[in-house]
Amino acid sequence: MPPVRPSAYLYTTVTVALWAVLLPAVLIRDQGPGVPLRPFPLLLLAAAVLVVGTGLIHYPGRQLASAGVGLFGMTPGRVLVTDGWYRRVRNPIDIGTTLVAVSAWAAFDVTLMWVVPSAALINFAVAAGLYEDRRLFEAFGDDFTAYRRRVGKWIP
Repeated sequence: MPPVRPSAYLYTTVTVALWAVLLPAVLIRDQGPGVPLRPFPLLLLAAAVLVVGTGLIHYPGRQLASAGVGLFGMTPGRVLVTDGWYRRVRNPIDIGTTLVAVSAWAAFDVTLMWVVPSAALINFAVAAGLYEDRRLFEAFGDDFTAYRRRVGKWIP
């Protein structure tokens, strides 16, 4: 694999910080001292989901960065990446980001924490997802259409 641009690491850091730290922090800021946590088994589950989600952001991000795709925009790269992680699902980074958001919901015992993974799902299914599909179709046409038929967006 060719060297990876630092943007893959920065992208992973920013994504995890947003969905696992910043958005949950907005919801728990009024809780007073001590953040209400869920029971220990759920904290362990949340930690495992966070690690898996972070991996699903980082490694496919490295793959895209190696292919010359800019990770902070939704501009397609020079080639349609369909191998590695992208051979199984079209959006492994979106899956990873949603898992990171789920980890916050599993860890913190805050009534409105369900908003974080819900926002992730809505963002990736509707807002970013539809825009990204349109941009990839504009850039790669029939190749993207064939890829889209072969490979599921979220489920292998």
